[in-house]
Amino acid sequence: MNQYVIYDNPSDYPGKFVVRRITVGRGSVLMSEHPLAVTETLLAARKSIPPGLHRVERFTADDPVICEVWL
Repeated sequence: MNQYVIYDNPSDYPGKFVVRRITVGRGSVLMSEHPLAVTETLLAARKSIPPGLHRVERFTADDPVICEVWL
């Protein structure tokens, strides 16, 4: 299953919103090597998410740079 995570101000892209694809499989979690998008705004980051997915709010235990996850 692919998940798309939007990060706000991660250490590798300060001041940016970054979208990364994460593939979850049996016993494995793989993050794509390169970001799907690096943007100036949350709206622009959301536009890079493939259509048909649903947004999930971050959990309080998530890393603070995680804005939201799309499934």
